[in-house]
Amino acid sequence: MKIESIKIVNKVDVRQPAFPYVKPTDYYKNHLGESSPTEAAMINRVHTLELKTENIRVYYNATEEVANFVILISKKIQGMELEDISLMWDMIYRYTLPIGRGGIAMHALSAINIMMYDAYSRLLNVPVYNIIGGKTRNKIRAYASHLHPNDKKSLQDEALGYEKEGYKTMKMRFLYGPSEIDGVDKNIEFIKEIRDTVGYNVELACDSWMSWNYNFALKMLKKMEKYDIAWMEEPLLPDDFDSMKLLSRKTDIPIAEGEHHYYLYDVKRLLDSGIRIIQCDAVWAGGITAMKKIAALSETYGAIVIPHTGNIYNIHFIASEPESITPMGEFLTKYREWMEQNMDGIIYPEHGYFNLNNKPGFGVEYNGNIRDI
Repeated sequence: MKIESIKIVNKVDVRQPAFPYVKPTDYYKNHLGESSPTEAAMINRVHTLELKTENIRVYYNATEEVANFVILISKKIQGMELEDISLMWDMIYRYTLPIGRGGIAMHALSAINIMMYDAYSRLLNVPVYNIIGGKTRNKIRAYASHLHPNDKKSLQDEALGYEKEGYKTMKMRFLYGPSEIDGVDKNIEFIKEIRDTVGYNVELACDSWMSWNYNFALKMLKKMEKYDIAWMEEPLLPDDFDSMKLLSRKTDIPIAEGEHHYYLYDVKRLLDSGIRIIQCDAVWAGGITAMKKIAALSETYGAIVIPHTGNIYNIHFIASEPESITPMGEFLTKYREWMEQNMDGIIYPEHGYFNLNNKPGFGVEYNGNIRDI
């Protein structure tokens, strides 16, 4: 069965909730205020893509820039056999080398790859995880991801809420980085508040979203060690591999990276830098095809893969790998509104676990208006 077309069929304006957190642009608040670098990706407008074959249509949500790039390169795969997923991936990866290898081009390649997997597995009437190795378990451990510091009471209540909901792991954010002279001590106070509230029977991970430098991160991590931190996520700029190597040698806290890294070559640099928790996302790093390769490479280094966000595409990937390689999935507890626009069938955790189903494809159905854009 051949790919007939890929087109944009809907546009939805969304408003991402604003939560306080440390950002790599905090040095420039006089110019940028509290705006987030994610605004550069135009997340406020989601476009719905449709991949059509003879009798199957699948849908995927993307930012405007990614959707437009998908349309640009879709001309190269029109008429391609639906099952030729690896052929498409390698051809488009090579075709976009001068302007690709990351960013919007890789996001677009991910979108096409995911839609092809969705359509092909629907043709076979099986879930995607069945055609990428089969499921290794019926449910996947979820971790609650938010805990943006605001005031101590709301932070404590939120942490207690996750514990009562059955989560055994939760992840917090920070407010301060190197631009604040007393940022280390202020950040540590938030960790202490959570630990004093839920104790040490719950895993606590931390995320600074690319916003620290080596010296600040080292000071933070040394003070964090007594709080039994599960991992420290993105303490450094994504391309600062040398500092990652130094930092990973100076602390007992595992360093997690990969949310803003692409495909195998970035991941190998991370692994060679001592990173042993890889967080690449199927919607950014190259789709399911790339994630399967990333898992295999990570296994050879003794690393684990915990993808960024618990979107349905990552859930199927996680299910297809042994629990020793993909132990859990992230659940962004406050961001459901814009992550999956116009889709029914999204899996949400129950009692701390994502429960798999056996619906064809990724198991999600488009419920929005369809019109040619």
